[in-house]
Amino acid sequence: MSNLMLGIILGLWSGVAMVLDLSGLGVRTPIITGLLAGLCTGNVAMGLQVGSVMLINSLGFYTYGGATIPDFITGSIFGTVVGAKTGNVDAGIVVAQGIALLMSEMDILGRASTTVFQHLGEGALAENNIPKFERYTLMGVLPWALSRMLPVVLGMVLIDNVVALTNFATSIEWIANGLRVVGKVLPAVGFALLLSYMDLKKYWPFFIIGFVLYAYAGMGTVALALVGLAAASFFVQGGVK
Repeated sequence: MSNLMLGIILGLWSGVAMVLDLSGLGVRTPIITGLLAGLCTGNVAMGLQVGSVMLINSLGFYTYGGATIPDFITGSIFGTVVGAKTGNVDAGIVVAQGIALLMSEMDILGRASTTVFQHLGEGALAENNIPKFERYTLMGVLPWALSRMLPVVLGMVLIDNVVALTNFATSIEWIANGLRVVGKVLPAVGFALLLSYMDLKKYWPFFIIGFVLYAYAGMGTVALALVGLAAASFFVQGGVK
């Protein structure tokens, strides 16, 4: 698939998913987006790997009170494409994290631009022009969509430059070692952020059980998730006091 076609498909997804997210349909997630990017690049495993790391990093982050947070979803697109083109998942994760942080600026721009349509809508309402007011209100989603769509389209068109820079960087041993370390540290940071939100003083037995099952029993993440689901269900139903 050409870079332009890649940009069009992933750009449209970014814009549409952003609008759907505003409507309450939460399809705009790192895992789903990473999976889509993986399908487009022919490397689904890379999309799931990068998307899962971005999902872990995003745990505990939310736009409380309209706060701006890193855009881990857009980051998963760039990380997956770079990882698929270079064959280096660690480089993909690092790129994904950097783009996620950079995209926070686009989030601010998108939010600020909506005020243009808000003022136009207020003017139409003052004139008692309801159809015009409704039109301007609906147009307020455009900055949200474009703030995600345009960077993805432009980024995919120029992605070969990022890949070339990544290949050059990974050809230098100490940089490649650094990327490997960072690629493994980022998921740990995500888990640490998640744990900081948990009441471990009260729920420490579950933490120890999960650690033992993973570290000593060699249980995989899917199996751990199922055990966690069962334990949570047991707890909520009153089996644990």
